[in-house]
Amino acid sequence: MRVRFLVLTLILLLLIPQVVSAQAPVVSPSELQQAITTAAKIRQKNRDDVQAFFSSKPVRDALKAGKIDYQRVQKATAALSPDELARLAVQTNQLKRDFAAGTMKNQELTYIVIALAAAVGVLIAVVAD
Repeated sequence: MRVRFLVLTLILLLLIPQVVSAQAPVVSPSELQQAITTAAKIRQKNRDDVQAFFSSKPVRDALKAGKIDYQRVQKATAALSPDELARLAVQTNQLKRDFAAGTMKNQELTYIVIALAAAVGVLIAVVAD
């Protein structure tokens, strides 16, 4: 009887830490909150970068030349996923640098802007379906 009690006690002592540790959260709520806040800040920065690009004078002129509505492009960028928006922000930031450095002509910028605006439209159409 005594041996059974000792064996049962030993088994319980070995199992309790495993059960307790399995119930502990892997990520603390504060870490999760920090990750959400960081992701929101990154998304907002990317959105601001893209919207600043599309609202610049040369780009608006290029959109007008391509008969693309500036407002629709701005609304469409807001509907992009965080990954798509990040890729678009990288591309628009590179285009801004290239255009400011003079390595790109207005005609090249026009073609690229029309292509980007069309790509945004296609992404939104695919997501909507």
